[in-house]
Amino acid sequence: MNLRVIRTNVALWLVTMVAGAAHAGDIESVNVWRSPDYTRVVIDVSSRPEYSVFVLDNPHRVVIDIRQSRMNASLVGLDLQNSPITSVRSGPRNDADIRIVLDLNAPVNPSSFTLPPNAEAGDRLVVDLYDTGVQAPALAPATAQITPAATPAQIPASSRRNIVVAIDAGHGGTDPGAIGYDGRIREKDVALAISRAVFEALKATPGYEPVMIRQGDYFVRLQQRPQLARQNRADIFLSIHADSHSTSRAEGVTVYALSQRTAEDENIRRVTEKENSADLLGGTSGDTSLRNFDDDLALTLLDLSMAWSIEQSMAAGSYILNSMGNVATLRRDVPQQGNLWVLRSPDIPSLLIETGYLSNPAEARRLASPDYQRRLADSIVQGVMNYFYERPPEGTLVAWQKSNNQGPDRQYVVTRGDSLSLIAQRNNVSLSQLRSANNLRSDNIQVGQKLRIPGAGPTLVAASAPPQVSQHTIARGETLSGIAQRYSISLSRLREANQLRNDTIRVGQVLVIPAS
Repeated sequence: MNLRVIRTNVALWLVTMVAGAAHAGDIESVNVWRSPDYTRVVIDVSSRPEYSVFVLDNPHRVVIDIRQSRMNASLVGLDLQNSPITSVRSGPRNDADIRIVLDLNAPVNPSSFTLPPNAEAGDRLVVDLYDTGVQAPALAPATAQITPAATPAQIPASSRRNIVVAIDAGHGGTDPGAIGYDGRIREKDVALAISRAVFEALKATPGYEPVMIRQGDYFVRLQQRPQLARQNRADIFLSIHADSHSTSRAEGVTVYALSQRTAEDENIRRVTEKENSADLLGGTSGDTSLRNFDDDLALTLLDLSMAWSIEQSMAAGSYILNSMGNVATLRRDVPQQGNLWVLRSPDIPSLLIETGYLSNPAEARRLASPDYQRRLADSIVQGVMNYFYERPPEGTLVAWQKSNNQGPDRQYVVTRGDSLSLIAQRNNVSLSQLRSANNLRSDNIQVGQKLRIPGAGPTLVAASAPPQVSQHTIARGETLSGIAQRYSISLSRLREANQLRNDTIRVGQVLVIPAS
C-alpha cells in the first residue's frame, strides 16, 4: 500500500471517529477584532456549529444563521471601532435557530470557517469581513459528510472544486527582510509584488483558487502563516522570498522543503505539547485534535502525514524549479531541505522559494522590475500547474480535466531552439490546431513570441521532463557511499541534497535521492 493510500485511509478513519460529534451548540460569546484589511468576528459555541452566512443590501448586512442553538452571549460593549460594523443584533429563528445580524456602513466580502477546541478555547465559528477590493480567501464548506468515492468523471461540474494555493509573501510591516545592495530595495516589497503576480495568474486560471496570506504591508507571525493556509484548506503553501549574501556574486533561485530530521523533531514537539488548535491530519472534513489519541498513535499519524507532505513538497519543488529555470538562474537545480518554520505543516505540501539575491546588483535590479516579477510569477504558476496536472487532488476540476484529456487554453513563450512542430508535440496538440489558435499563416516563430496553446493539459515550458526526486529509507547495514553508488549519483551530491555534514546515517532515516 503506497503512502497516498495510507494517508487517505488514515484521513477517512479520523473523519469517521470525529464526525459523530459534530453538531450545533449554544452561543457562549461573540468578539470582534479589526485587522489591516478585514474585520474578524469570532463566535464561541458549546459544540461544532451548523451554520450559513449570506449578505443583504439596502442597507448592507451580513446574516449568520446558527442551527439548533441558543444565545447565551451578550452583544453589549463590542469593540466596533474602525470596523465596517455599526451594530450587532440577534434573535431566534424557526424556534430552534439563532440569527445574528451584522449591520454595516459599507459593503464587505465575507468568508467563514470553523475551528475545533484547543487548550485555550472551545469550538469557534470565525467570520472574516474583507474590505471592498480585497479578495476573500476561498474556504471549504462549514460542514462535511462522508460520501462514497466517485471517479472524477462521475463528479458533477458544480462539485469539481478548485485547487487552493496559499501564497505567502515573506516578511512585511516592521520586518523588511533582506535589504538590497543599494539600501533601498527591500525583500518584503519584492516578495509581495511577486506574490500578487502569482495570485493574479492563478486567479485567471480555471480550476485554481489562490489565497494571499498577506495582502498588504503588514507583518503576519510565522506560526500563523501555515495556520491560515490550513484554515483555507490549501492544497499547497508557497512562501515567496528574496535572499542576501555577504558577497555580491551570489545569485539564483533556491527552493526549500522541510528536512526529514526537522519533521521528526516537530512531530515529537507537537505530541509532547499537544498542539491541537489546527492540526489537520489529512482529508478536508475538519481539523482533528491530537489530544484525541495516545501519544504513540498521534506520533505515528503525524509521521505518516508529514512523510507524505515532504514527498509531495519535493516533487512540487522539482516542477517549479524546472519551470523557473527558463527565466532565471538556478542556484540549486533540486529542492533543498531545511529547518524553516513556515514549512512545518504535516498536512500541506509546503515550499519556500528564494527568488534571487538582493545583494547582487544585477539580480536585485531584475527582482525590482515589474516585468521580471511577472515572468518569475508566471514560471512559478506554470510549475504549480505542471505538478497538479500530474498529481491532481481527487474531486478537483483539474483531476476531471486530466481524466477527460481537457484543460484551459494556456500561454507559451517561445525560447531559443523552439520550432512550431516541437511546441505542438510537446503540448499534445496538432500542428494545425496550434496554427489556427494563433492565426499563423506559416510555421515561422520568434524568440519571445507568445503562443496560445489550445486546451489539452498544462503548457510545459521546458522540453525536458522535471527532475525526478525519490526517497530511500535506510536499512540495517547500509552506508552512505553504498546508497550513492546504488542510485548512480556522487557521494557529495547525496550529502548536499540531504544537508549532511558527514557520512553518519541511522536505520530508518529517510534520504532524498536527487535525479541522477
